[in-house]
Amino acid sequence: MIRDAATCDRANCLAIFLEPATLPDGQPFETALAAAGWQLDDAAGHVCPGCSRGTGPVLERGECPRCCGSTVDRRDGAACHYCKHVTPHPADDYDNFD
Repeated sequence: MIRDAATCDRANCLAIFLEPATLPDGQPFETALAAAGWQLDDAAGHVCPGCSRGTGPVLERGECPRCCGSTVDRRDGAACHYCKHVTPHPADDYDNFD
């Protein structure tokens, strides 16, 4: 499967957004990109959620679905260091805090 991707065009930022495998047929990639908090600046190109909110650039890659930034496990899920997105823990997670 070939998937679209976008990179942050800010200096020294390693952020990447990969097209979700669950993207419905016919929905443009740009719609998913915008829904994930990415912005398109005519002068700067693509800007990741972390850089646009001032908590970037992404310096270490990880498992964040919005910017591929590194995450830390918290009670409510895996929180991205950069864009602050929280991915809930799966119900069958053995490391769940409950």
